[in-house]
Amino acid sequence: MKKILITALLALLLKNSNAQSNLITLSNENNPLDGVVTINAQSVATGTYTLKIKINASGFTNNYTSPFLKTITQGTSQICKLTPDKSASMRGLGYNYTYFAGSAFRKPPTNFPHYILPISNGKTTKASSTIDLSAVLNDKIDNLKTGQGFYYEKGDTICAARAGQIFNINDQVKQGEGRETLYASERNQIQIQHGDGTIAYYTMLAPIKCLVENGDRVIPGQPIAVFNSTSARYTLLLSINYLDESKLNTDYPKDVYTPLPIYFYLNENSQSTQLIDGQKYEAIRSLNIITEELSKREKKKLEIGNN
Repeated sequence: MKKILITALLALLLKNSNAQSNLITLSNENNPLDGVVTINAQSVATGTYTLKIKINASGFTNNYTSPFLKTITQGTSQICKLTPDKSASMRGLGYNYTYFAGSAFRKPPTNFPHYILPISNGKTTKASSTIDLSAVLNDKIDNLKTGQGFYYEKGDTICAARAGQIFNINDQVKQGEGRETLYASERNQIQIQHGDGTIAYYTMLAPIKCLVENGDRVIPGQPIAVFNSTSARYTLLLSINYLDESKLNTDYPKDVYTPLPIYFYLNENSQSTQLIDGQKYEAIRSLNIITEELSKREKKKLEIGNN
């Protein structure tokens, strides 16, 4: 039961990332020459988002009557064009939409199965699993391990486990959780979107000093936060999730993210592996995994290799 008490939080983590309102807005533009209506999305959000759009139109030849998905990035994106039906006496147009962080996947992505330990090089941490409490309460005993927990000490640095872009930060919780806390509605969290559209949740059960900002690009091993205040525990809960298209296509989607198993590179010569609960691990950086997702410009800036 102790494992559940310290790590059960998936019900909080896997809600849709639509909490930040007005990040994405839709507008339509009418061409007075041919009557074609263009629907555009304006995004001020960092990273990639997926729109779920339902269009109700009449008097057009290419009506969109069913919800469809559209992936967009920051800036202006064209969603669709509606061509007027010249035989129609009247035309009408309405639409509604929701949006979710990341790219939607029809099946679990498997193209990037490995990460590095999210601690400073040379430091040691003990691993603990994270568990979906709702699955436990509903006696769903299969695949309960939905993330990876790590124990730290005061003053320790939390590092990025994979390259990506910061897109959502909460570092305002100033009081850590007690050792018997089962659930807290607010936690310090840094969310990072990876190049393939998957999302990492770094959730801290103690006060932190954040070292990054929204929009920052981070590389594996880069410091992102520090446990800087006294607390009953210094625990990081790391969960990797993808936007599940099958869940997104339901009538009233809520928990649209599905967790992925996390495999870690422990040193230069080892294969990626899942961690054993209760075992201690030392962070030994692998240059291959650090540079795997870096651009030529990033490698040049860091003076890594000749490419």
